[in-house]
Amino acid sequence: MIVDAPARTRPGQLADLTGPLRLRRLAEVRRQRRRLWWGLISGLVAIAAVWVVAFSPVLATRRVDISGFSLLTDDQVRSAAAVPLGMPLIRQDTAAVAERVRTLAPVESVRVRRLWPDALVIDVRERSPVAAFRERGTWLLVDAGGVAYARETTRPDGVLAVSGDGTDEDVARAVGRVVSGLPDDVAARVTSVAAPSAAEVTLRLSGGHKVVWGGPDDGDLKAEVLRTLLRDVPDASTYDVSAPAFPATR
Repeated sequence: MIVDAPARTRPGQLADLTGPLRLRRLAEVRRQRRRLWWGLISGLVAIAAVWVVAFSPVLATRRVDISGFSLLTDDQVRSAAAVPLGMPLIRQDTAAVAERVRTLAPVESVRVRRLWPDALVIDVRERSPVAAFRERGTWLLVDAGGVAYARETTRPDGVLAVSGDGTDEDVARAVGRVVSGLPDDVAARVTSVAAPSAAEVTLRLSGGHKVVWGGPDDGDLKAEVLRTLLRDVPDASTYDVSAPAFPATR
């Protein structure tokens, strides 16, 4: 029986096989080292960036810009905002600043935003009056939500005069809701308002007509009933829509 002897590998052939393998391993080691260095450098850059933005004075808050106010003063808004100057801008609690400014009665809404590299901007929107209560020689302004928020020495143009206690929150809220909810054609005829209580709102129309409105509920229905009464009974002196299902005229 004849057995084939295994082929012998010459030294030159072995070198041919191990050379490329060594080169591939060396290239892989180099790639791993590059990845390691780039990872280290990226980490250091990220740490430096966080430090610059969040802890260093480079991007600190150096000024506060305020806009949108007329009743309030710059000092009032700035004092209420209580923005800590010198704090990194990224760490400013904008929600807390807005909440503090919102405690000022004339403020209806407020927006606080960062303006890079060094400013905090406070945009204020003040309330708009729909009625004014005569109070001790001044006018107490009330917005559509019934918030009494400011006193003025003169009544603003286009704002209805109201007799009643504007410091009573229920009365102010009722008047604000009634007046702001009036349709344009009805509102155009209203000259003044009386509110002995929240449930006893009365409108005075041009021509001397009186409208017993009652409370602020069912405003749309009351307005529709009043339109019908004004059209069908134009000579009445008093229109009572406080119970809109059972209106009356006198």
